[in-house]
Amino acid sequence: MEFLELLITICAAYTTFSLFSILMGFDTPFFALAEHIYVGVAIGYMVISSTNYIQNQVLAKITSDIGANWPFIIGAILGIMMLGRLSSKTSYLARVPMTLATGVGVALSARTTIFTSIIVNIVATIKPIVGDASMMEKFTNLAVLVLVIFILTFFLYTTRLTGPLQTSHNIGRYILYAAFGALFAQTYMGRLGLFLGRMEAMLFPEINAQISAVVVVIILAGSFYLKKYAPDLLKKLTPD
Repeated sequence: MEFLELLITICAAYTTFSLFSILMGFDTPFFALAEHIYVGVAIGYMVISSTNYIQNQVLAKITSDIGANWPFIIGAILGIMMLGRLSSKTSYLARVPMTLATGVGVALSARTTIFTSIIVNIVATIKPIVGDASMMEKFTNLAVLVLVIFILTFFLYTTRLTGPLQTSHNIGRYILYAAFGALFAQTYMGRLGLFLGRMEAMLFPEINAQISAVVVVIILAGSFYLKKYAPDLLKKLTPD
């Protein structure tokens, strides 16, 4: 393993297991340092990416053909006005770009929500249950329709539910329980996949596992030593 690759592996192992050290139940200087490194690197990467975009996409197009790329000039002016928030005397300048960004964002998201969430879900609910479709498709379409009706009765709050409506209300509640459970399980499986992928990178090949073991021992020993024998130093090294 080359020196640069070894250094990257050590830094990756330190950052990973230092962030996991919060699971011990108390803040540690290892977690604080890893947290600051993570935030600092993320902000630095964002600044560099934004600077490259301004240089390559905005300034380059403006200088090449101002007439054809005049919208970039307006965008650059609005971006500069946004920097007015850095001072209380010029903070009012940022209201214009913030208002435009908020208005355009809400309009685009509203249109997207209507077409991708509301209309698509309605179409998926009223698919035919008779015709040339296979028996499985017909059963699926009928099940979706019936379950949607049950769930809709769960949200009837303006009238007292009795008889069949009360039964449908209870069935809709259990359907929602099952749906939220499946959604939580799906989210959990996604996070578990990320965790297992990270652990695989930290444990394979064998040299990575050895480096990870050394890092974990240092973090655990250092954290519990500071907690038991130097609590004042631990508090000093883990600022709020």
